[in-house]
Amino acid sequence: MTRILVTSASYLLTDHLLSSEGVFCYQLFRELGAFGYQFDAISAKIEIKRPLKNLTPHKAGTFRLEPTSDPVRKYITHIEFIFRSFARSMRILRGKSVDIIHHMLPAVYNQTFSLLAILKRTGGRPFVMGPLSAHIHPRPLDERILQPITSKLHKKTIEECTKIITITNQVKKIYSQIVSKDKIHVIPFGVDTEAFKPNKTVFGRKHQYEILFVGSLYRLKGCEHLIKAMKYITQKRGDVILRIVGVGRDMPNLMEICNTLKIRDFVFFEGFISYNEMPRYYNRCDIFCLPTLGEPFGKSIIEAMACGKPVIASNIGGPAEIIEDGKTGLLVPPAQPKILAEKILTLLEDEQALKRMGENARRTALKKYSIKRIAEEYHKLYKSLI
Repeated sequence: MTRILVTSASYLLTDHLLSSEGVFCYQLFRELGAFGYQFDAISAKIEIKRPLKNLTPHKAGTFRLEPTSDPVRKYITHIEFIFRSFARSMRILRGKSVDIIHHMLPAVYNQTFSLLAILKRTGGRPFVMGPLSAHIHPRPLDERILQPITSKLHKKTIEECTKIITITNQVKKIYSQIVSKDKIHVIPFGVDTEAFKPNKTVFGRKHQYEILFVGSLYRLKGCEHLIKAMKYITQKRGDVILRIVGVGRDMPNLMEICNTLKIRDFVFFEGFISYNEMPRYYNRCDIFCLPTLGEPFGKSIIEAMACGKPVIASNIGGPAEIIEDGKTGLLVPPAQPKILAEKILTLLEDEQALKRMGENARRTALKKYSIKRIAEEYHKLYKSLI
């Protein structure tokens, strides 16, 4: 049995809430159990309904961090988690035989750092970090002010890593300027392709065509531009609706845009939906759309693909690497509602293309993003360190 200490398994470690990072960590631990790995995983908040035999979770926070938290609460939460995680890690290292230390998520270029690595408290054990991502869109002012400090701490952490994992090849290029390419492994997020799969028996659909958006409702996700695209779409045809799954501080503003454009009858805000309910939402849509302004990856994209749905997304960041334009979906320039509307309308008018892209998307999800295949990649990496 190989024991791994995960010093940060996302801020929310969960098996059922809508948290891309938290659900990914849980599923990865579950799949790696078949290879004989035992995990001690530290998270700020833990919400698990189905405990795993190979996972001992450790809560190291009192706040729940949201992507849109105000700066004061945001940094109180960050600082609290960094120091509590370090203290808990030291106790685990003193009390258990640990083979590998892995800082998993969050892991962001020029921001994330580990006190264990910086203070050289790993005890000579292999130290892994990632999957690392990099922001495409300009960051908030508070993060830019702190970047001279966090970037130095991040670089010190990377220098102490035995291996790093990057989430895309684009991110690998960034880190290739800092460390040897031999240290870098590209392993993307994975999706449970047994839970997320095509299902033609989905009920509750009342409209002929449905566009789906899934994500936190704040500016970076670009939902505003999809809503504006719906204005153009409704001028052409009246049998298309947009369903929005997610919550966030921009929801009131997005609703107001719908009212101003007089398309409220065509846009449905679903609010928070549990992770386990999401396959039903993907399956009843015709097209999944993520018009992001700068997504490092886009786990919702591979979930939609696993359900056999074509994806229309921005041609930057993670989506540009995941989607094969014209094969598994369509890529569009960000913040261009009219172009987005034209792409949606073109695809809706071609039933054969809808079907073909959906089938290709499912095959791609099985081949490249299945959580079982991703777990095999982690197993190979861990095995090389022992």
